[in-house]
Amino acid sequence: MQNPRAKGGFAKILGLVALVIIIIFGMFMLSSDSFEKESPTINLQSNSWNLKGTFPIEISDNAGIKSYQVALIENGQRIPIDAQQLTEQDSMCAIKNANTAPLTQNITAQSPIKSFCIGIQKPQSLKNNVPSISLEVSVTDTSKWNFFKGNTTTEQFHIQIDTKKPQIAIVANSYKITQGGSALVIFKAEDENLKSVKITNGILDFTPQPFYKEGFYISLLAWSKLHEDFNAKIIAQDNAGNISIAPINYFKQKKQYRDSTIPLSDAFIDGKISSLVEEIGERNLEDFDSKLAIFRYINEEVREETFNRIFKASSFVDTESLIEDFSIAAFSPLKNGAVMASFGDHRTFTYQGKNVSESNHMGLDLASIKQAPVILNNPGVVTLNEFVGIDGNALVIYHGLGLSTLYAHLTSSEVNVGDSLARGTFIANTGNTGLALGDHLHFSVLVQGYEVWNAEWMDSSWIKTNITQVIAQAKDIINKL
Repeated sequence: MQNPRAKGGFAKILGLVALVIIIIFGMFMLSSDSFEKESPTINLQSNSWNLKGTFPIEISDNAGIKSYQVALIENGQRIPIDAQQLTEQDSMCAIKNANTAPLTQNITAQSPIKSFCIGIQKPQSLKNNVPSISLEVSVTDTSKWNFFKGNTTTEQFHIQIDTKKPQIAIVANSYKITQGGSALVIFKAEDENLKSVKITNGILDFTPQPFYKEGFYISLLAWSKLHEDFNAKIIAQDNAGNISIAPINYFKQKKQYRDSTIPLSDAFIDGKISSLVEEIGERNLEDFDSKLAIFRYINEEVREETFNRIFKASSFVDTESLIEDFSIAAFSPLKNGAVMASFGDHRTFTYQGKNVSESNHMGLDLASIKQAPVILNNPGVVTLNEFVGIDGNALVIYHGLGLSTLYAHLTSSEVNVGDSLARGTFIANTGNTGLALGDHLHFSVLVQGYEVWNAEWMDSSWIKTNITQVIAQAKDIINKL
């Protein structure tokens, strides 16, 4: 006969082993990603909808999404509606392509899909004049928690229905714009749920700033010398996705800029160009397979990098502060400076009889005595003070309303980034740093980062007609509304 004590001891050992297994399994469940307990998240990109296109809903989970459901709640009833799984979304859940998916989408993939967008179309039974709808969204993840059922998040959302477009009314604008030049516009954009307002000339976009009274906006804009066409429009969008577009009717004046051909010599490439490569220090001369490659590197790659750096320093727009007025004097960047090169000059470079590269000179070159003093004649804030590629030692100064000025090829500067400068401040001395063949000042005017025909901003009559009087006219009109 078996000893009862031995039998009881064996049972205790089995129980202890089982307890250890349960503890180990429990620790495994608590530490394993497969048994994670965090529920999926559901985010709406907007709480309003115009019933057009797809209404996007972003869903995500740190383990992966297994399924989702969407339902319309009407009179307490839950009515399932078709949803789409949307692909190729950007960070704002704006979708380029969409593939229809069933109501309950069971996700099957080699690796868990942790985040994507789903969207719904307007339900056929829904009328356009309804003020709002309620949606219920349910998402289940791939976790084995909850007895292998996963974690589920279910939320209800109240969506406002808004089918009314924003209202746009132009108050005043400059009469004309010249290719390469600037213009001003002041307008009103009105909507209870206004999301964004921008101006486009068909290629470049510009950000307007609040002006004078609530609901009004002001902006400078540019017609790039590099672009043949110009079609300015104001685009206003609300949170529901309604969009209004209003054209700005400028008289468009084409301008012929100078073309020149410049032959390249080996001495020039071995001298100034090679020295600049070494000064920039990003590549060694031995990296290039020819003298021509060295020149192209400076004239094309470094020129593009220079443009990007200057653009970054001069494209800031304050969309929070209300502009009540804007006063600017005609720029006079260098006293008694002789013009060495003008804005918009197109240059074709030849080497050994062949066209090998090109560039556009997007500023004004002025020469005086060596290391001539540069005096600021409009107040502003320094946004850049550093060596920048072909511009050499350069300063960028912001004057307000998206308007900046660039001073390049400097020997030295007397100001620092962040300094608020008054009219008459001595800011720098001219020089020949960067891609400069002699001591001079390269001066550019920029509108939201884009270089414009500086002659306009050096002409007090042009400023009065196209800027000052337009602002005064707009304020008079707004005061009468």
